Order: sequence, then C-alpha cells, then structure tokens
Amino acid sequence: MDFLVIQRIVYSAVALVAINLLFHLLKRYAKRTQQKFDIRKSRYFAIKRLITMASLLLSLVVLMLIWNLDLKHMWVSATSILALIAVALLAVWSLVGNILAGVIIYFTSPFKIEDTIEVMPDEIRGTVLAVNTFYTVLLTEDKDYINVPNTLLFQKYIKVIKTTATAQPGLPSSPGKEPGQG
Repeated sequence: MDFLVIQRIVYSAVALVAINLLFHLLKRYAKRTQQKFDIRKSRYFAIKRLITMASLLLSLVVLMLIWNLDLKHMWVSATSILALIAVALLAVWSLVGNILAGVIIYFTSPFKIEDTIEVMPDEIRGTVLAVNTFYTVLLTEDKDYINVPNTLLFQKYIKVIKTTATAQPGLPSSPGKEPGQG
C-alpha cells in the first residue's frame, strides 16, 4: 500500500474518533442540562438527533477534506442521487405525507409526550409515548400500543386530556370543575 493511502486512513480514523468523542461529550452535556432544568424528554431527544446529524455532517466534510475529493464531482453525484430520491418519493407520496405531518406536529406541538389524547371522531385514546417520523405511538388504558399515522393526527380533531399533574394554574383540571373545587 502506498504511504499516502496509509496516512489518509490513519488521519480518517483519528478524525472520526475525535468527532465521535466530541459529540458524545455534547450529548452527555445535553442530558445533564435536560435533567438540571427539567426539560421535556421530547426536546432532549430532538437535541440529541440534531447533535447526531451534525456529527455525521462534520464527519463527511472532514473525510472529504482528508481524501481530497473534488467538490464539483461530489455535487454532481449528490444532485443525481437527490433526483433519484425525489422520483422515488413521488412514487410513495403517502409516506411523504406522514413525514410532513410529523414535522408539522413536532413544530406546532398540539400535544406533548406523556399527554393523554383522543383522536375524534375515531375515538382512539391513549398516552403519547413518541412522535416518530411516520407515526405516533400511543399507550391505551389497557396497556396496548397503538401506532397512529401522523397524517391521521394532522387531519382529525385531537382532544388533549389534561390531568391534574399537567393542568396549568388557574385553569380547571377537568371539565366542569372550577379551580379550588375537589
């Protein structure tokens, strides 16, 4: 093997280890911050995903620099791949609809993780465990798991059922009861 190739392999390995170590420390710091300031788990997981994506992007850029890859050729390859992906996504538009609905649900936050919700008029009711890319996971009172497609949640009425633990001060904790009444 050529000395230059061995050198690039070593540089690549060192760079990947350093990047992974740095981003591992960032994830640990984010976890401590989440616990210290009692930030919702859903927000912590979003930050963790963002850190992971930044780690992957930085790793890709560093490897491109180490191996002296021509950005022009990489751009042509990337646009060709993106064009193929666009055609494939057009063929599976329902999946794209679920992804977009998931993004909208995430940013508009009509309900949070650990909220109890009811999808009306379908009468699907449960506690939100996770909002994933394609579906939201609910846990019913019978301890059954329901995967509800995000497009269904985006198109239907969602009733968020507040409990006394999540009720806001000054607002009734359940319908028909005034604050201060048992």
